[in-house]
Amino acid sequence: NEIADNHIYDIGIVYPAAVGVWIGQSSDNIVAHNEINDTYYTAISAGWTWGYKATAARENKIEFNNLYNIGRGMLSDMGCIYTLGVQPGTVERNNVCHDVSRYKYGGWGIYTDEGSSHILIEDNVVYRCEDGGFHQHYGEANMVRNNIFALGTTAQIRRSREEDHLSFTFTHNIVYWKDGKLLDGTWKNNHFRFAKNLYY
Repeated sequence: NEIADNHIYDIGIVYPAAVGVWIGQSSDNIVAHNEINDTYYTAISAGWTWGYKATAARENKIEFNNLYNIGRGMLSDMGCIYTLGVQPGTVERNNVCHDVSRYKYGGWGIYTDEGSSHILIEDNVVYRCEDGGFHQHYGEANMVRNNIFALGTTAQIRRSREEDHLSFTFTHNIVYWKDGKLLDGTWKNNHFRFAKNLYY
């Protein structure tokens, strides 16, 4: 399936948890060149399996989308792009994400939630997200490279659960902020890799 060149906006009036584009147990989809704005919950969601169990969500392409004014302070635990489960071959690239706000917690830009693994996140611009530009709840072997994460309020990058494998590699990114802290969450073990980033 290809979802391209749409303008999706002002959704969630009846059901606030509506998602702009939602991919469940499905692979080889393209979500590209869409403008999604003014939502009460997530703009684009891919995957519907919590943890590391087998899933049909893989090889999905989420690229060149403009996502903004997400959450609008009504709901919690969401972001511009939200993933669940093991998704080899899934790519999130060249998206612009900005102005994410939440109710109590969880207003992130790119949010790799429970079990999100083997995902490539590159060449995105993410800014003014209340709780940070990138959050990995838990997952394995994600690659986060060549992105700009800027102006998170609470923090810039969050990692929630420690596990005994490489969570993600974070390389060649620019992280810029004025408020909050750089890292939020749990960073005790060394099962993550940061290299060749610029922090300002």
